[in-house]
Amino acid sequence: AYDLTLDPNTANTRLILSENNRKVTFVKKKQSYPDHPERFDKYPQVLCRESLTGRCYWETEYKGKTDISVTYKGIGRKGWINDCWFGCNE
Repeated sequence: AYDLTLDPNTANTRLILSENNRKVTFVKKKQSYPDHPERFDKYPQVLCRESLTGRCYWETEYKGKTDISVTYKGIGRKGWINDCWFGCNE
């Protein structure tokens, strides 16, 4: 399995990263993260630091409602538009 770490600069303010940026938790209260151009400002999403190439896989553990997506690094990050939402962009 490929070891992935989550990028705190992309994490929406309703997400908390833990366990060395390998676990993400959704919370109702917005976190006071610093502004960053790569941060998702509306949708509760986060990207991994690593890029994937070739054939690879990763394993996940989850509780409750969870969505996991694969996207390109250039996905939009600002606004309530489909270009920023996993599964609704090109």
